Amino acid sequence: MSSTPYDVPALVKKINTTSNDLDKDTGEARRQCLDAARSLIFALETPVESILRNVWAEQGYHAALRAAIDLNLFEKLDERDGDAKSSSELAKTTGADPQLMARLLKHLAAMGSIYETGPNEYVPTPLSKALKEPIYRDAYPTMFGICGPAFFALPEHLSKTQYKNPDNPIDGAFQLGHGTKNHFFEWVSQRPERLSQFQHHMAGYRTGRPSWMDPNFYPVEQNLVEGAKTEDDAVFLVDVGGGKGHDLQELHRKHPTLPGKLVLQELKDVIEEASASGLGEKIVPMEHDFFTKQPVLGARAYYMHSCLHDWPDSKAHEILTSLKPGLTKGYSKLLINENVIPDRGAHWVSTALDMVMMANFSACERTEQDWRALLESAGFKIVKIWTFEPGTESLIEAEVLGD
Repeated sequence: MSSTPYDVPALVKKINTTSNDLDKDTGEARRQCLDAARSLIFALETPVESILRNVWAEQGYHAALRAAIDLNLFEKLDERDGDAKSSSELAKTTGADPQLMARLLKHLAAMGSIYETGPNEYVPTPLSKALKEPIYRDAYPTMFGICGPAFFALPEHLSKTQYKNPDNPIDGAFQLGHGTKNHFFEWVSQRPERLSQFQHHMAGYRTGRPSWMDPNFYPVEQNLVEGAKTEDDAVFLVDVGGGKGHDLQELHRKHPTLPGKLVLQELKDVIEEASASGLGEKIVPMEHDFFTKQPVLGARAYYMHSCLHDWPDSKAHEILTSLKPGLTKGYSKLLINENVIPDRGAHWVSTALDMVMMANFSACERTEQDWRALLESAGFKIVKIWTFEPGTESLIEAEVLGD
């Protein structure tokens, strides 16, 4: 084997050691074993194998997955409690050509989506079972139909701009790939099917991931509840750009005795939809554009989840400066729930999302240095960054800078 910067014996040892704890561990052993296994693949693959995996296997895999989703293949595969099914049977139940079905199944099995039990015979896997659900399967039409053209256009866009870091949200790879002058959100909102797929994908992305509201992540009681105002008209937390209120509902569910009101701020159409679906008595809906001055004054906390990463620094600065007048110095806190990319050893989920933001929004995921510079430019300082595990969103706690 040619020279590699990876320590192969150490990686093998790591896998062997952590695999012994997989059955009894709460998650850390699984993560460490997975990270070591991924690095071992990088170490053992030859350059040609890596290239072919990237340009042949993975692109063909995505196409096969999209075809399988369109055929409802994974639903058919899981019928009869997941008994093994032949390619000919699956061709008949999906209406696909038998030869085509056999070819698709072979590649899906080779890439791990399904499991091959015999010649042209397959059973489902946890992944294929998950892909029966819209919040998981819609990741693929989202990437193909929405983000795909932007990714393919990104190299051309970078070349045209002489490799300037993208920072124009209405003149980037997304606009080039789709032949539009509209911003990502404007383009998606005009296409209800795409919007639904995108929303499902975002819900799936967040499912099962650590939440700052959970125990042992962020001290909600100590940092927010203690010292909070308890008057009837007091506002405890404002969710700025909070979508349909899922985060506020989670917060109320996990911390039902919070003092004060919970305010959901969003654009008019989203607020109307959220209100129609039912938010509960604790949550107050409010129409608001976060590029305009914050109307709620003196809340205990102002919270933003995955809002600022949608915008380049110039626009993110506008959002923060519009928000700042609402905060009371020495009392109010700014909570930002986003990725903080480390200087070394960044997780692939975070770096991949950074590429998504680059191609589709001319925006970015930010490092700690990036966050400090952005927040200080708008008159805030970081108190602490709370992180649970690599590849997951952190909670940035900030406050208004002193005079």
